[in-house]
Amino acid sequence: MVVLQSVGQRRLVVDASPEARSRGIRPGMSAAEARALYGNLRCLDHDPTGDRRVLEALGRWLVRFTPVVARGWDNEADDAPAVLLLDLTGCERLFGGIDRLVSLVRQTLSRFNLPALLAVAPTPGAAWALTMTAVQTPVIVNEHVLSTALVSLPVESLRLDPPTLDALHGLGLYCVGDVLALPRDQLTSRFGPLLLKRLDQLTGALPEPLTHLVHDPPVTAHRLFDEPIEALDDIWTIFERLLDTVVADLARRGRGARQLKLTCTPDRGWGRPMIVRTISLTRPHRDFKALKNLIRCETERIDCEHGFVRFQLDVPLHEPITEEQAALFEQRQTEEATAFDRLLDRLRARLGNDAVIRPTPMESYLPERAWRPAWEDETPAGMVATSPRPLTLFPTPIEVRVLCEPSDDRTGRPRQFAWQNRVHPLVHIVGPERIGGEWWRCHRHTRDYYDVEDDAGRRFWLFRVLHMREDETVFARWFLHGRFD
Repeated sequence: MVVLQSVGQRRLVVDASPEARSRGIRPGMSAAEARALYGNLRCLDHDPTGDRRVLEALGRWLVRFTPVVARGWDNEADDAPAVLLLDLTGCERLFGGIDRLVSLVRQTLSRFNLPALLAVAPTPGAAWALTMTAVQTPVIVNEHVLSTALVSLPVESLRLDPPTLDALHGLGLYCVGDVLALPRDQLTSRFGPLLLKRLDQLTGALPEPLTHLVHDPPVTAHRLFDEPIEALDDIWTIFERLLDTVVADLARRGRGARQLKLTCTPDRGWGRPMIVRTISLTRPHRDFKALKNLIRCETERIDCEHGFVRFQLDVPLHEPITEEQAALFEQRQTEEATAFDRLLDRLRARLGNDAVIRPTPMESYLPERAWRPAWEDETPAGMVATSPRPLTLFPTPIEVRVLCEPSDDRTGRPRQFAWQNRVHPLVHIVGPERIGGEWWRCHRHTRDYYDVEDDAGRRFWLFRVLHMREDETVFARWFLHGRFD
């Protein structure tokens, strides 16, 4: 097995398994050369971003041994070794000594089938350097024997750049002890400031703080009972108490819920499946009363005939929110926006997430193509109509008979139209609003829209399309496109 990386037009080997190395395959070799040495080679793409993500996940899992776990160093390259640094200061007494703690970490990695080199030292730099000698068993060095253990280490353990390593090798300096024997005041002028910095970090003369991984535990609460709970009022009370715990956790983190997940587990003896319900929120918030009402709406649709023994409330998706005071003249707009978002959340809880949508404007002049449904809140994009549009827009325009004012070019204003076996005399006409057709979609005809009102006070949206017969005479067709309900 080898890991390949694309460099220009070539595919180069980044790393190779021990079996591949035994056949002469080395990093830096081209993929063609590697396949020539072994035909059944398994090739994987180099994914440094994915490697870092998996390494961080392992680091967060190792938080059970120490609260401070760091992923290597911030300025390491993509091809740097995978390094996790665990600060064990004060944690060894919880596990019965440093030897037992290191043994537990090693056993954990072995169960995951992850080969690793382990070393313990007073400084992060020394711990990283000592891993080069920890081939079979972990190396544990305290501050009393640190200087002796560092003398025989190779200079590659100092985390230096290739030019500095070449300069050291050119002078015959291969061990850390050889470098420490040189006059300190000459190191910077001859090899640059990085070498002296690494030596001080190695010995502890210069502190090297660790940027620990942020551990974000899930927001969850659950309750287990010995007997099944069947009454809906009791289930509401249980979820209300779980919600109280969840809201307090969100308040401590300064975040608001965007999604709630309700899980009801029945008794095993009934053989019924677990009930899972998801509530999506339009805006992140942690309003206890609003969330409680949403949970009640969702649990009303749950079949509680045989009851449940375990209830769990999770917040799989949450976002940071800030408690800011609304401006004096913007308080009403803020309250209206909040009330509208709460209404959408209640409708989704009652009818389902797919039953409530928001129309998002699209860049099209044709009314039937000027919007699309959006199940999630999105920023409106495209063209927004400046003139009024009807609330009810028919999916397909309905052709109607219209009586127009006399006109030589058939473009007179409408006076009445017939629809659903009824004649609608028009008392008010606004228009025309000309909308051009989309010729690239075979909609070439231009539409003239009229906002009209009949004698009963009902408003309609009519448009006219001009056509030409074979004898080149013009005639008009009228369509009803919507109602202003």
